[in-house]
Amino acid sequence: MTDVRKMKARVAAAIKRVDPKAITGTFYDDASDRLFVTIVKGSRKIGVMLRGRDFANGSAEKIDRAIIDGLKRLETTPIG
Repeated sequence: MTDVRKMKARVAAAIKRVDPKAITGTFYDDASDRLFVTIVKGSRKIGVMLRGRDFANGSAEKIDRAIIDGLKRLETTPIG
């Protein structure tokens, strides 16, 4: 089990590094060991899900890739 505070801080830092104007919200589900991330920019919102094992091996590549893909989808998400 990884430390949830470190997971949230790592994701928030990755999002701020890519897009400083984006706002994030996170929710960790103990039962499924998943971190649900909501990224909001203006009137657009997108959800990204990360597994606990993505953080366990210490590799930031999967996390960064998921965040970048989420932000790309956010640009094409309909307003509302």
